[in-house]
Amino acid sequence: MVAAAICCNKHFDEPPVFSAANLKPTISIRQLRNMHFMGGFEQVADEQVIAGIVVANDSSDNFYKQIVIQDSTAGITIRLDGSSLYADYQLGLKIFVRLKDLWLGDYARMVQLGAGVDRSDPAYPELRAIPQPLFSRYIVKEDRHHVLPAVNISIEQLSDSLQSCLVRIPSVEMPPSDTGKGYADVINHVSVNRTIRSCNGSSAYLRTSGFADFAGVKTPRGNGVITAIYSVFRTEKQLMIRDTADVQFNGLRCTGAGAKLLFAEDFESAAANTDLQLSGWKNLPESGSIKYQVKQAGGNQYAEISAFASAQAAVVSWLVSPPVNLSNSANEVLTFTTRDGFDNGATLQIYVSSNYDGGNTPWKAKWTALKATVSKGTQAGPGAWLGSGSISLGGYSGTIYLAFRYEGADPASAVDKRTTTFQLDNIRIAGN
Repeated sequence: MVAAAICCNKHFDEPPVFSAANLKPTISIRQLRNMHFMGGFEQVADEQVIAGIVVANDSSDNFYKQIVIQDSTAGITIRLDGSSLYADYQLGLKIFVRLKDLWLGDYARMVQLGAGVDRSDPAYPELRAIPQPLFSRYIVKEDRHHVLPAVNISIEQLSDSLQSCLVRIPSVEMPPSDTGKGYADVINHVSVNRTIRSCNGSSAYLRTSGFADFAGVKTPRGNGVITAIYSVFRTEKQLMIRDTADVQFNGLRCTGAGAKLLFAEDFESAAANTDLQLSGWKNLPESGSIKYQVKQAGGNQYAEISAFASAQAAVVSWLVSPPVNLSNSANEVLTFTTRDGFDNGATLQIYVSSNYDGGNTPWKAKWTALKATVSKGTQAGPGAWLGSGSISLGGYSGTIYLAFRYEGADPASAVDKRTTTFQLDNIRIAGN
């Protein structure tokens, strides 16, 4: 019986033990990133090693199950399936990563390093995080801590080569619509994009998780320096801070020859849960009787429209801005954000006109369609707002109007139901 018990006592293979003393980087982080082709997945087959300094972790819960490391050439995000990572991977810690059998992938063009590929949904494969029992197999910590200075740069200079790098951007601020508000929606735990802009009008998003410890902290009103990890979401430039100490906006706001805000509307002054009524705005149905309404969520108000449950065979509705005077400015740029739900074919189009008379039949005026990015199929992610991009109005002068035209349908038949819900917010026109 004793012999049998001994024979049945299995010994499982344990991960090999490595120390920083016998490890040296064989490639740089930039060389590792160059192995990746956007939209694909690549497994590292060779015994390669990278080394980097931890520049971000989950200490404030703004970075979820990941750490970010950087060397002198580039940075990369490592997905780790664990919690309280900051206890083992403190800021400034130098680590070595054994790459053999790890995988490269990207999420919306943000390059990441993980343990494999989850293909349970063939249409949407995704990179798997490294399991916690295997952390020590792939990651070796060095005892000493290091100080890695942030890359001093402007918003205009942000590029893919700086993904996952700690950057420092001076002379920036938030637009008035984003100041004095929570960094994110702390009640509903929804991530929020706030805008960071320079005095010349260049901008990027400040992305904050709704689970971040500082999600409910009010954003500052001044101008100053932001230190953050640079990331991307498709074509959007995003900044992610480690905590609020990374935002030092203690100076005076932009003045002088910088970009001037010529028009702004965030719908905060309108009555919630009613048809939109604001001074100078026209809220007019062309077909059917559906109007834009003011809705509220997470302490934020916005305009919303949908043909859903209207029982109307044709719904065409116009939301027209007050007149905007471009006579004393140049290089004007329009921006706004949209969000959609239950996408099934309804459309939201944006137009500009210089001959609309301000009356109740805008569809009789001459309008020019603007090339703007409008949310479609929640492409920004569930609950996320999508930026329109910078839309040039430089070819216009004098008085103009903007129009947001919704077209849908909710006939009795199931055929041709187009009832997508669209939400609209943060409309801005800036110029020099």
